[in-house]
Amino acid sequence: MLEVCLTSQDMGVCEVKMLWDIFKAWLKWRKDWDSLCNRCGKCCYSRSAWAKGKVAIHYDSPCEYLDIETPPRQGSAAERAGQSENAARWSGSETHLCKVYKDRFRKCNHCGKVNLFVALFHPTLPNDCAYRQTFRLWEKENND
Repeated sequence: MLEVCLTSQDMGVCEVKMLWDIFKAWLKWRKDWDSLCNRCGKCCYSRSAWAKGKVAIHYDSPCEYLDIETPPRQGSAAERAGQSENAARWSGSETHLCKVYKDRFRKCNHCGKVNLFVALFHPTLPNDCAYRQTFRLWEKENND
């Protein structure tokens, strides 16, 4: 776990510790990188980054290869209450996985590979993305 740096003298030690922890996590996952993904499908929607690390997921614009019938709708509690039929249909047989996974980079020009650099720095990875949670240790530190 990360150490808490209380003085500026401790900062260098904590930064090295964090880099070491990121490197250890990368060593753990590098051979089985894709298995780290939590398969939520959120990265297959159009997304935009807001201030302070917030990510907006545009559920009305999924990738054409994402295995869904209807994306989940967002809105007030009253709006969501009227969507129970649609929500039940959406949570049926859909896998939220890519239908062309092995050829996704060839078939889909906006599909991007999640590598370590993306996991560490890309602004539109959803907050609950397993890559983001595993490698952005400074975010965990700020939330504790």
